[in-house]
Amino acid sequence: MNKKEIFVNEFNNKLNNQVSANVEFKEEVVNEDECIYSKLDKLFNTNGYIFNINVKIITDNKTYDTKIANKIGNNIITLDNDVINISDIKDIIF
Repeated sequence: MNKKEIFVNEFNNKLNNQVSANVEFKEEVVNEDECIYSKLDKLFNTNGYIFNINVKIITDNKTYDTKIANKIGNNIITLDNDVINISDIKDIIF
């Protein structure tokens, strides 16, 4: 029993996998709201429970030294029963 030959196409193209060394990096302007949301995502995606992490939430009116209980809609609820609107937050330090 003779087996049929398999067709093999010729490959004549030159591969260029080298990355150019003249790559320029552009600095992006980060919106403060996006920064706050990314910090909140980082907090909620950490190992363990969110309410075990001490945070300092800075707003225009007040600075909170507390722990976050939950995020509902556009608000953060702390373990001290404070409801903070996310758009009012200037910075979160943890």
